[in-house]
Formats: sequence, structure tokens, C-alpha cells
Amino acid sequence: MIKWISKNQGACVAIVLNLCIIVWTFGCESKVQSLKSEKKVTRAELTIEYNTEINRLQNEIQSLQETGQLSFAELDRLDAMKAKLFDFVALATQTGSVNPIGLVTLLGSIAGIGLGVDNRIKDKVIKNRPLTNTRDTPSIT
Repeated sequence: MIKWISKNQGACVAIVLNLCIIVWTFGCESKVQSLKSEKKVTRAELTIEYNTEINRLQNEIQSLQETGQLSFAELDRLDAMKAKLFDFVALATQTGSVNPIGLVTLLGSIAGIGLGVDNRIKDKVIKNRPLTNTRDTPSIT
């Protein structure tokens, strides 16, 4: 056998290479780098990762669109309030008269909001105030 190999070195190398190619072709599954990590994955695993990422991104886009719509609705509401205030000021300056009921309502609303904020601040100060124990303090007699 060694004589035959030494006389047919090219054929032996070709046979070994052919065997390696056959084993590699049929025995080893092709792998590529994962979309999410550094490990290698097969076609089936890549398909699952790919579809999962597409679904995740679609959900993220939908959430972003819904959040954007809510933000635009809030901006529209705030702009409408500003427009009403500007209309009130424009009407008052053009006619020279002021709607007293509307003015009282506006001033009352502003005062109510201010008082509410002030009460919340006072509640927080009272809640965070250290309590003193009157029994432990020496009495002056």
C-alpha cells in the first residue's frame, strides 16, 4: 500500500481532498453570524431571528406612530387654547369692552390652580418636617 501511495501521490492527494469536500459538503451545515449576537447560526435559526426582529421593529414603529399621534393631538389642544386666549385679547382690544364673566372665570381658574399648587407644597413640607418628642425634652421649672 505504501508503494502504491508513493507511486500515485497525486491520486492519493486527490482522493483525500475529495473525501474532505464530501464530508464538508454533506456533514457540515452552513452557518453565518447571528443578527443579535456574535455566534454562528444555521439558515433555520437565521430565519427565526430575522422574522422576530422584523416583528419587533414593526411593533416599535407602530408604538412610535401612536405616541406621535398623541403628542400631535396634545399640541393641537394647546394651540387651540392659545388661539382662544389670543381671540379674547383681540376682541377686548378691538371693542374696548371686556366680558366680565369670562374675565372673572379666567382669574378664578388661575387663582384656584395657584392655591392648589400652594397647598400641595405645604402638604409636602408638613409631611417632611421632623417630629419632636416632647417627653424627652427637659422641662424648665
